[in-house]
Amino acid sequence: MIRAARLADTPTLLAVACATGLFAPAEASALLGGVLDALHADHLGPGHAAQVWSPNDAGAPSGWVYHAPDAHADGVWNLWWIGVHPEDHGRGGGDSLLDAVEAAVMAEAGRELVVEKSALPPLARARAFYARRGYIACGRVPDFYGVGDDKIIFAKRMCA
Repeated sequence: MIRAARLADTPTLLAVACATGLFAPAEASALLGGVLDALHADHLGPGHAAQVWSPNDAGAPSGWVYHAPDAHADGVWNLWWIGVHPEDHGRGGGDSLLDAVEAAVMAEAGRELVVEKSALPPLARARAFYARRGYIACGRVPDFYGVGDDKIIFAKRMCA
C-alpha cells in the first residue's frame, strides 16, 4: 500500500532510515527529519513529496521515498531518498515506491528522474536495483562523499 507521508509517520520513517544502516539516529533526525518537517510545514514548494509503503493496509510504514523537481533543470526530478526496512526487503516495497515516484514524475510531464548513490559496497544492492529498473549510470564524481567514496549518478528518461 502506498500513501502520502503524514507528520505522525516521522518517527517511524526515521527508524526505517536508521534500520537501513545508512544513518545514525542523529543524522537521520537532522537530515531526513528536517526535510520531513519542512515538507509537512509546506516550506519546500510545489512537487516535493514523500510517500510511504506498508506491506499491508493496516500496517505501519515500512518504507518511504522523498522526491522533488530540480529547480535548475526543466523537467528533471530528483529522487533524494528511498528506503525499506531490511526486515521487509524482497516484499516489493522498493518497486512499489519507485513505481509511485515514476508515475508522479510522469503526471507532471517530467522528462528525467535522477538518483545519486554512493559507490561504497553497502550501496551495491541499491545500485543493482536501479540498474534492474532501467536507470543508467551516467556519471561518477570521485571522492564526492569522502575520500574513496565516489558519487554515482543514475538517470532514467520518463517520457518518450
